[in-house]
Amino acid sequence: MAQAAADAGWQADAIRDEGADRDEAGNPVRQGEVIAFSLPASAEQHLVAAGYRVVSRKTLAALGEDVVRLGVPHGRSLRAAIGEVRAAAPGAVIDYDHYYGLGLAGRGKGKPERKAAVPAAAASGFPVGMIDTAVVRHPALAAAKVVAWSGGEAPSVPAAAQHGTAVASLLAGRGATTIYSANIFRGPAGRPFTSLDSLVEAMEWLLGQGAPVINMSIAGPPNAVLQKMVSLAGAKGHIIVAAAGNDGPAAPPVFPAALPGVVAVTAVDPALRIYRYANHGRYIGVAAQGVGVLAAASAGGYARYSGTSFAAPVIAARLAQCRAEGRSGPACIDALVRSARDLGAPGYDETYGHGYID
Repeated sequence: MAQAAADAGWQADAIRDEGADRDEAGNPVRQGEVIAFSLPASAEQHLVAAGYRVVSRKTLAALGEDVVRLGVPHGRSLRAAIGEVRAAAPGAVIDYDHYYGLGLAGRGKGKPERKAAVPAAAASGFPVGMIDTAVVRHPALAAAKVVAWSGGEAPSVPAAAQHGTAVASLLAGRGATTIYSANIFRGPAGRPFTSLDSLVEAMEWLLGQGAPVINMSIAGPPNAVLQKMVSLAGAKGHIIVAAAGNDGPAAPPVFPAALPGVVAVTAVDPALRIYRYANHGRYIGVAAQGVGVLAAASAGGYARYSGTSFAAPVIAARLAQCRAEGRSGPACIDALVRSARDLGAPGYDETYGHGYID
């Protein structure tokens, strides 16, 4: 099944609202644009002379590189443009400006909990980053300082901040005292979408804030620029944690979770059974509680949520605590894997990964 078949709702929205094109696999991409990482000035000048235009340029101070969005000459197909830009700059990283979704697949909406006990915050304190929807004020976040990225859109309705507020409350409940929150999503509250250029800017901001761990709630296709960003972030000691996806056992891998170096988190229920909609695959790292999880509701009170993106904060918090203790990223990931409780087939498997983390 092609990636374009998954989460068809937000993909259709991106095409309708922003006139998105599609790549060879059917994934939505920004129309008439390619994105280039570390594009040499000489190559840029050559391309501009050939009819390309610079749509935007972002200097990634944390990585010492630039990302440039190039407008394609009129009448040129995106596929042809990708080939031309790669030929002009063989040392640069070139790809489509892909769109990404939240990965809810209609199953991540919270069920109100009228008599819920407020989750107790852990005693420890550490910083952590998150890429998600917006986060709104909530009693569950009273002990945490939420620092919002200025590039994100303000939520138009409480539902637009539902997912991000829930994830932030889970991070705070496990000890995060500073949460760097990057809202990269736009579109309908129930099925928001974003694009790679927004993701790149949010990652740069989080790296600049010094977030040792970044929790990502996004799902979409592979992308060379995204892979380069993740690789360089890891080389500088940052850990990327991502939800493994909620498209079902037979679905293809989702990204960034399936990128090398990313800790991909799947979800289990309280009986340690795999979440029925969780993706399976060789990229699954570990499992954590992600079914019927109690978390903050953006409209007030608490709700029960299910999905791999509600399991990921468990792992992000665990790794951020480890980093706060002075250990390196690789050492923290190694300790995480060694502490996992084996589930399913003996040893590593494509359902639970290395096993369960409580």
